[in-house]
Amino acid sequence: MQHTLLSELTQLITELKQKEAETVYTIPGEIMSAVKKAKNLERFLHEVFQAVNGSGGVNIISIIRREFGMRSELANHIDKWAPYSRDQLEDELHDAIDRAEIRPSKQSLFFEGNTDKKEVAEALSLLKSIAHAAVRCQFNPKRAGVEAYIEILDHLIRFYRLPNTHSAGNMISYRNLISSDRLYSMSGNNELITTALKAFVKEWYQCSSFTFLEDREWYYTYESVREYTYILADEQLERLQNDFIQYIRDEFILVEAKPELHKAEQLKTMLETVLSWKAPIEAVSIHST
Repeated sequence: MQHTLLSELTQLITELKQKEAETVYTIPGEIMSAVKKAKNLERFLHEVFQAVNGSGGVNIISIIRREFGMRSELANHIDKWAPYSRDQLEDELHDAIDRAEIRPSKQSLFFEGNTDKKEVAEALSLLKSIAHAAVRCQFNPKRAGVEAYIEILDHLIRFYRLPNTHSAGNMISYRNLISSDRLYSMSGNNELITTALKAFVKEWYQCSSFTFLEDREWYYTYESVREYTYILADEQLERLQNDFIQYIRDEFILVEAKPELHKAEQLKTMLETVLSWKAPIEAVSIHST
């Protein structure tokens, strides 16, 4: 009896899997209608901005689901959507994004304090461009290509430069945005796209007046430096290394005066890591002046 039950369950599972594999989903008319009628969309723009700015890659289907009342089952099977239905929804989303606005009552989503119409208009333009590119990446990543990912990153950086946004003038805001791990996640773990994003970031930093990557105090820990060495030129990396090495020398003097094994081992590990950032490099004496 048990074997019969096991056989029946196995057969049922096989049939259900086959049925699921053959299922093609179409977008219900009420979803299309909701997108067609959408106005303003400040929350949608903000959530897309937050999503592509995070570490989860360019994945906005859950945002689309919440904004327009899509069922989870449909959202979870985007790869099984009928092509014509998929293309139609993408077109409607682009039209809705074009209609988006930032009303005065919703400006606090993006800005701290007061701002002027010019900055709001510039922010809206950047947010729309980010959303358009994110939709292209979500619905047809091959057709979107590397350019869409670079457009998102470029416009995120431009948004950070606006004077009254929540991240304005804060170099720490760039920490997560340009780390190599985040760029890899943003690309959908695609090495080709990651390489292009890194090249874009390096060119942006090298052409800017920024120097924060060369400052030891900008980093959470010395272990995190490896996430950013791809951006630095040799002389910039050397300055950063020297900054860390001087810190280690200063700490070593304190440890010599009051010996502590754990602290000494930490300093040794830190020095070994700092020296490994650039190879080959001459050995550094911790006693040198």
